[in-house]
Amino acid sequence: MGTYRESRNCEASLVDKITELLSTDGWTGIRVEKVFAQVYQGGLPCILIQQDPEDLTKLEIGSKTNIHYFYVNIRIFATSDGQRLDLKDWLSDKLEDDVDYYNYTITNGVVSGKVLAGRIAILNFLRNEKELTNTETLALEDKFRHIISFRCKIAN
Repeated sequence: MGTYRESRNCEASLVDKITELLSTDGWTGIRVEKVFAQVYQGGLPCILIQQDPEDLTKLEIGSKTNIHYFYVNIRIFATSDGQRLDLKDWLSDKLEDDVDYYNYTITNGVVSGKVLAGRIAILNFLRNEKELTNTETLALEDKFRHIISFRCKIAN
């Protein structure tokens, strides 16, 4: 038995929350993935959550304590520009509130439990735009792609 570390807990907490919100709000047939390659192995639409490198900032001069700031990219892979815009607006609205942060327990490579351990506080949005503009020759998965990027931290 093991546990995820902060980065994976952050990513998994976002996946769980977005999956839950999709279901609660009546969206159907939308997959939520953590690995880019899995987007292309299933049907559309799909939402991809990726936690990027973190930024460590000293709490104060001379301190050994770092504040961990995480950068998250959420990509929407839609079937049309209309669906892309609808999902973008819905998701942007849902991300205005903090997201529950969980510590996950792993048994034999599978999540076997989770414990609420704080909140993911989104500090600022970096991007919220159609990711690719010249889409004529792209695969369907990439034609109607949107990216939402933000900086966040774990708050207790």
